[in-house]
Order: sequence, then C-alpha cells, then structure tokens
Amino acid sequence: MAPLDRIPTENPPPTSTAWMNPARAFAIIAVVAIHSLGTVVEENFGGMGPDWWLANGIDSACRWSVPVFIMISGALALDPDRGSKPRKFLSKRVWRIGIPLVFWTIVYVLFRRFYLQPDDESWNPGIAILTGSPFVQLYFLYVLAGLTLLTPFFRLLSVHGSRRLQWGTGLIFLGIGMADQWVSMIFDVGEANIATRFLPMAGFYILGWVLRDIVLSVRGALVAWATLAVAIAGTAVWAGLGPGEKPWMFPYEYLAPGVVIASMAAYLLLHFHMREGFGLLHRFYPYSFGVFLLHPLLLYPVRNAMGLPDTVPGVLLHAVIMPIAYAIVCAAITWAAVKIPGVRTVFGEGGPRNPHSRPSTSTPPTEDAPPDPTLSSPIDGDLDAGDTAPGREPTP
Repeated sequence: MAPLDRIPTENPPPTSTAWMNPARAFAIIAVVAIHSLGTVVEENFGGMGPDWWLANGIDSACRWSVPVFIMISGALALDPDRGSKPRKFLSKRVWRIGIPLVFWTIVYVLFRRFYLQPDDESWNPGIAILTGSPFVQLYFLYVLAGLTLLTPFFRLLSVHGSRRLQWGTGLIFLGIGMADQWVSMIFDVGEANIATRFLPMAGFYILGWVLRDIVLSVRGALVAWATLAVAIAGTAVWAGLGPGEKPWMFPYEYLAPGVVIASMAAYLLLHFHMREGFGLLHRFYPYSFGVFLLHPLLLYPVRNAMGLPDTVPGVLLHAVIMPIAYAIVCAAITWAAVKIPGVRTVFGEGGPRNPHSRPSTSTPPTEDAPPDPTLSSPIDGDLDAGDTAPGREPTP
C-alpha cells in the first residue's frame, strides 16, 4: 500500500471531456476490426505464416478499444457534478440501455439461429442469454447494464472518497477481475453469466474516472507510446508462442495483463492527442452506437461471401478497409433509423430528447469548450444535459 500513500488526497483540476467523442468514434472502428479479424486469427493459425502474424498483430493492437469504452463510461457517469438522484438516473438508463438490450438480444438470437447456425441443435438460445453474451458484441450491453445498476453507489467514491481511496478501489476491482479471468480461462473454474459478467470490468469503470483529468506531458506521452507498443507486442507474441493450443486465446482477453496495460496507455494517449480538432470523428460519433449494434448483421454475410483471407493483402483488406466500410454503412443506416418514431427507441434514442440534434455552429468542440451535451450515446454511459452541473468543464 506504500505507493498509494504517495497519491495526493485531492483530485486534479477538472479538464474538458471533449476528447472522448472522437476517441469513441476511433475506438468503434477498432472494435469492428476485432470482429472482422477474430475468425481469421482463430482459424487461420496454420503454419504461423505472415498473413496470420499480421492478423494477430492488428487484433492485438485493437484490444484496448473495449476497456477504453468502459473507462470513458465510468469517467462520465461517476462525475459527482453530473449527478442526479438514483431513481432518475436509472429510469433514463432503461430507455437508453434496457430497451436496446432486449430488442437486439432477440434480433441476434434469431440471426444466429436461422442464419449462422440453422442446423446446430446443440445451441440453446436461453442458455446463451443466461451467459450474458448471446452474440459476439452484445455482452457489452449486459456489462454496461450491470455497471449502471451500481453507478449510484460507485459515485459515492467520487463524491466522498479521497483520491487514494478511488485509486485503491479501482485497482482492487481490476486485480480481482484479472484474477477471475486467469482462473476461469487457465483452470476452467467458473464462468461469467448474466448476473456477474459486469463485475470483472468494474475496475476499468472506476479507473476511467480516476484517470480522467490526467493530461500527459510530452515526455509522459512518449513513455505511454512505448508502453503501448510493448504491451501490444507482448500480447501478439504471447498469443502466437504461448503454451497450449495455438493460438493461445488468453492474451487477447480484455483483462489479460498486456491488454490491461495497453488500455491504460491508450486511454491517456487519446486524451493527450484528441483534445482538439478531429471534426470528422466528432460528426461520426453520434452514430457509433448504431455501428456497434448493426455491424455483425453486415459483417458476417459479407465475410461469408468473400471467404476468410489467407494472404497479407487479404488480411489488410479485412483489417482496415472493410471495418471502415462497415462503419460507414451502419452509420448511414443509424442516421436514417433514428429519424423514425419507434425505431429510434431500439437505438437508445427513447425519451424526451434527440441526442442527434445539431448545434447552430458546425465548429467541433475543442479543449477550451465542453462537448455539445446533445451529442451523446447509450454506449458512453453519459448523462443528459439536464444532469450536467455547470462549471465542470472549465478552460484549463
């Protein structure tokens, strides 16, 4: 506990959260790339050719994306100045998380049953739902729902807890999550389910708030880049050369040591680099939740038609070009869908306001101005404009 004793008791001065919008837009492309390459990495291991090592390296380099999403969610939801009464907070989450969770669970259960696995009688939809991961990306909604239920209690840390207590709590939760991941995967003891899937991720959620207002120096950013590169390389080498069946899947897990380190470094680097500019990503961000929800419905049929790549150019196509194409198409569908009453609800746009309304100016927010509170999405765990206390976003 000695290192914690050197941590100041007070939080650092608040900084703008404007960087989080382009960061999430960038991260959703990385998520799509993971799903585009996942089967390639698992099934094309073969003789460890250059195509597989490239896919492995890109997959490893994108693994920070999901933890960073969770950290940003915690950074916003645990802000004491954005607080509201638990009942009000949770009632809004039902519209923005609960309804999409139920609807898209049904959609993907049907998609898996009648398209992906029509002849697999061993797959049980009810059991899949009880695992809290009925389809490749939907576990995130189950994780976010569980964390949302505990947010009013976690927020007590940011309201009443010292900086040291916040750090200590976040690190303890993260350590428990990492231990749980190791025990469950390596020793096949226990398995996450619908009631517990969110718990291992709670450390990321808390540390997102703890790290939110830390702005790296130039020297610190160089150290963070070096740390990120080493963590990614370690994940890739561990997956390819680790013991057991190849590839060894544990290093890719979001609570594996390399991914945890890469996620912390990426979170700080995104804050450092995306404090201003990135106008295109700011415009893309409001549709990122739709990209998250829709992309498997496009990705799997297209990839089945194209086949899995077994060359370096083919891997690059599936790792870079196709994820961007999937994201653009899904964003366009989302743009149209949220304009339709009723349909917009299943994209998390239920309730009294429209998160996609535009401000009068087209200038993207910068570090000197808070992000437009109308540009939010259920995937970020952010609060509505009415919940945002004034003064939390001062000019540095």
